[in-house]
Amino acid sequence: MPRYARYLFKQYLIAFLIFTLMFGGMVYIVQSVQLLDKIDGRIDSLLYFFGLTLLLLPKLFVHVMPLSMLAALVYVKQRMINDNELVILSTSGQNRWQLAAPGLLLCLGVTVFLALMEFQVQPMTMQELREKRKEIADNLFVNLIKPGTFSEIGKGLTVYVNSISDKGFYENIIIYDATKEDRSVVYIAESAEIVQNNNQPGMRLVNGKVLQDLQNDIKGSLSFEEYVYQSTLETKKTTEIRFKTDEMYLGDLLSPPNASQLAPQTLRKYEISGHKRIANILTPLIIGLIVSACILTGIFGRTSNKRRVSTCIIVTLGYYIIAMIFSGLAESKSGIIANVYTPPVFALLIACLYLQFGGS
Repeated sequence: MPRYARYLFKQYLIAFLIFTLMFGGMVYIVQSVQLLDKIDGRIDSLLYFFGLTLLLLPKLFVHVMPLSMLAALVYVKQRMINDNELVILSTSGQNRWQLAAPGLLLCLGVTVFLALMEFQVQPMTMQELREKRKEIADNLFVNLIKPGTFSEIGKGLTVYVNSISDKGFYENIIIYDATKEDRSVVYIAESAEIVQNNNQPGMRLVNGKVLQDLQNDIKGSLSFEEYVYQSTLETKKTTEIRFKTDEMYLGDLLSPPNASQLAPQTLRKYEISGHKRIANILTPLIIGLIVSACILTGIFGRTSNKRRVSTCIIVTLGYYIIAMIFSGLAESKSGIIANVYTPPVFALLIACLYLQFGGS
């Protein structure tokens, strides 16, 4: 690779990473807040929640990286035109394709990376996130206990927790269990943690007392160092998780293993989602060609450069709108393959032809 190409590639790469961190950071914060709201703050520790948010990154990359690529290519090309760097390279004998090659190479690398995310990593992490959220929702205690308040877990069962330690232990806990009609029991402990006992959620109480039959005025207590409390309330039966389309692998979308048990509408939905996923990975390469075709054609100048940058952004936005329209047509009775792949194929073809023959 020539020295000028390495220089251009480095400039594109640095700008791309900066924009990815900037856009990705904003989206990551929003997604993390939404995740926290979905699980209603029911987390054992901050570290555990951070691990859950990391599972969002592959899906975040899929949506953020094409826009980061657009911003990076436009920013670097505009700066190099203003600094007359592209003018010098052009007058030294470099044609449009040679000037566009470093950026297109980066776009191709991002396309391969997004293919890995779309086809393998994203379904795996989204399935894991879905299962973790289900575990949190199905855990009777973690689901309902809130520090500093008396939490009614169910009819006749109330739990008070003073606070939750950094390690996820409940501190200074009181459990009032009146689920049985003939008696009631109060459990008091210094600390407790959630455990699984016979596939049912329970609490391991440490250093406390058991006070029984308070309703009948019968005094009785028992001290313990460790006691496993098991609620008698009925819990939800474990149900099979049915994943959404963004949580399924490409092969399962295009050829579901249980296709005979699915409705025709569901099979069509899966097929459309699979082909959309294939078409989406071409977006960075399409953006790279659109930017190169809009900016590298014609005479370099600050006035014309602003017009070309505006044209570049408008054309890219137009491509996104057209792709969404055709995707909507694919969900009707029209052909899936034709509607899903027509916008990217035509965008690639037109951008290549204009980069080769367009402009002055």
